[in-house]
Amino acid sequence: MGILDELLGGGQRQKEYKDFLDRYDQGDPSEGYSDQEVLERYGEVSHAVPPDQFAQAAQEALSKLSPEQRNALVKMLQERAAERGVTLPREVASDPKDLGQVLTDLHEKPGQLRDILGGIMASPQAKAVLAGIAAMVVRRVMQGSSRTA
Repeated sequence: MGILDELLGGGQRQKEYKDFLDRYDQGDPSEGYSDQEVLERYGEVSHAVPPDQFAQAAQEALSKLSPEQRNALVKMLQERAAERGVTLPREVASDPKDLGQVLTDLHEKPGQLRDILGGIMASPQAKAVLAGIAAMVVRRVMQGSSRTA
């Protein structure tokens, strides 16, 4: 049974993720959970959805950041990608849709986005984005189950 099945099936895992989602929704999206929890939640759900759903989750998570926070994230993303020899588009825009697509493209190579952002978890923007992607995926799955129930 996969993580999405566990979220739809209720029980302890669903409660844990509901708690994570509630903490994400309360206050600053970079606070309320440890770096380790963010990496675990992101790792568990990010590859359980198709790329279009991941892109929507990334866009929603990015829209919770201010333009200044997104600009800082772009700068860090460019620096970290360059350090790892990862090629990004020449111009990475900081609007949620364009930046969300860049994150989705990085995500499609397993471990790449997590490697780039996970190494900078001291950055509130990186933590907020990974937590947000996980939270948005979980929200969509849980909302989908309540609509079909």
